[in-house]
Amino acid sequence: MTGIAYKLTILLKARDGLAPEDFTDAWLNLEEKHPLRAAGMVGHTFDRPLAGASPIKAAQAAPFDAAIETWWERKNDAADWVVSRQFADRWLPDHLELLAEPPAAIGGAPELIWERELAVDAAPVRLLVLPVALRRMRFADFADHWTSQHAQLALGGPETKDRLVSLENTPAPIAPPARFARTRYDGVGAITFESPEALTAEFSCDYYKQVVAPDELRFTDPAFSAALITEPVTLH
Repeated sequence: MTGIAYKLTILLKARDGLAPEDFTDAWLNLEEKHPLRAAGMVGHTFDRPLAGASPIKAAQAAPFDAAIETWWERKNDAADWVVSRQFADRWLPDHLELLAEPPAAIGGAPELIWERELAVDAAPVRLLVLPVALRRMRFADFADHWTSQHAQLALGGPETKDRLVSLENTPAPIAPPARFARTRYDGVGAITFESPEALTAEFSCDYYKQVVAPDELRFTDPAFSAALITEPVTLH
């Protein structure tokens, strides 16, 4: 996607008693009835819940089940959507009925670090990473380490680029638009793998354990960082 200046990721916790499959079906039915369309929106993906613990050594299981990723031409376009009548009168009330709590959100300028074309027979899964910076680090230093040094380490495995489809990091230096719950996360990473097997292979390999995992502790706090495994469904 081109012409993107801002990404808003909305984090969702399903209502108690609602199975992942039922939550996904109900959410997608709502999206079909009331498509999320807004001026300046470049893309929109629903990341449906998948079972599985966080494979990242320095990140615990996230307290969310699914997510919405939206990409925008400008930050103000996303802010305008959030304060619009379409959001307040239709989108949010309809979707709140499926949620255990109001959605949280993380926003910032996305950095697409690496991408390749998705194979026709691929069954992609997306790992959403929610990092919390070490308290002693300035935000700028955290963001630089995450999007440059750590990202290059992560891409340097002998089979990593055969397993990955894309790597996008979005540092979040300021709070998201109002009407969303705030989190303490300092950004969101979206790592898309070609298949569930590819994800498992990457995080069980020696390169991840010996090179990438130790570097996670140099800039993130494992007590508060989190991750969740999802399946991306492109809606726009």
